[in-house]
This record gives sequence, C-alpha cells and structure tokens, in this order.
Amino acid sequence: MPSNESGPMWLLRLQILNRHSSLLAFLMVATMLVVYGWTVYSQQLWSQSSKRLQSLQRQERQLMATDAALKEQMAKEAQKAPNGLVSPTPGNMIFLPPSAPGSPNQVPSTLGQKTEAEQQTLTPVGY
Repeated sequence: MPSNESGPMWLLRLQILNRHSSLLAFLMVATMLVVYGWTVYSQQLWSQSSKRLQSLQRQERQLMATDAALKEQMAKEAQKAPNGLVSPTPGNMIFLPPSAPGSPNQVPSTLGQKTEAEQQTLTPVGY
C-alpha cells in the first residue's frame, strides 16, 4: 500500500469546501455585526438630532410668541397719552448743511491741498 495516498479525490474536495465555507461564514457574520452596529449608531444619531430639532422648533415658537407680545406691548404704549413719541414727517426732520463746522468728514489742511472736485467726492452729503 502506498503511504502518500490521503484519500479519494471527492473527500479532498469536501475538505477544501469545508474550509472555504467556514471562512465565508465567519466573514459574513463579521460583516453583519458591522452593519448592525452602524444601524444602531445611526439610529441613535437620528434620535439625538430629532430631539435637538424639536427643541429648537419649540424655542423658535416661544421666541415668536415673545416677539409678538413685545410688539403688541410697544404698540399699546405708543397709543397711550403723551409719551414724547412723534410720527416722522418731513416737517420735523433735521437737515444738516453739507459742510457743517466740526464735521468729522472734513479733511485737515495738513494733508495737502486738494482740488475742490476731490474734496466734494470725499465728503459725503448725508446718509
């Protein structure tokens, strides 16, 4: 009997198939664990983001309600008896001359002499 013979060919193929299928099963289990972990983690992130969004929406509604209440209060105070508030009209506007003395827009004479056209472009008339 020869000693190099390890068995029939079909038995060798079954052993190779067994090794490869075990490796494939291990890789599939590892992949499924990674996918499961990613799914759980993404659901936690989604839940946290959803709670934060709901909190921000609630704060927005509270701010809008507070803003409306303040506007209403200011409107009521403006309608009350003499409080010093006057509606803006062209008659009570203040107009300043373009070159009022002491204006911060004037160019000091120490910077050099400029032509009148350059001075007019540098000095704004009003806002």
